[in-house]
Amino acid sequence: MSKLTKVISIDPTRQVVEEIELDVNNLRALYEHIGCRTIDVVCRQPNGDALTVDDEALLVEPQPPAFEFEGFSGSIHGIAIVSGCNRNGRSTAPKMTVEEVREKVKFIGDVYTEPFLMVVSFDWP
Repeated sequence: MSKLTKVISIDPTRQVVEEIELDVNNLRALYEHIGCRTIDVVCRQPNGDALTVDDEALLVEPQPPAFEFEGFSGSIHGIAIVSGCNRNGRSTAPKMTVEEVREKVKFIGDVYTEPFLMVVSFDWP
């Protein structure tokens, strides 16, 4: 049984930021909306919100149109979903409003971003 949640979709092809309803705890629903096979979560915000994006967007030719998100150092290619998170790790509706997200987004169109791999290690006690 799917549970639809109000989230925010950022579509750089259409240059639209809009509220949609999506089953954000269902990977297949995320894959279908974003148009991808794998996802990543980026741009974590202090309030718990974050962007779910296509993890392979930089590996396709041509790369999808892109946007910049305030506070994130790189460009984001393809559709992104803004959602929140509860203390159990489940996705929820975002705390940011559509208007707040619109203020943070700058559409930059067809640009090329060089793919890269970052490995982060942690020292365990």
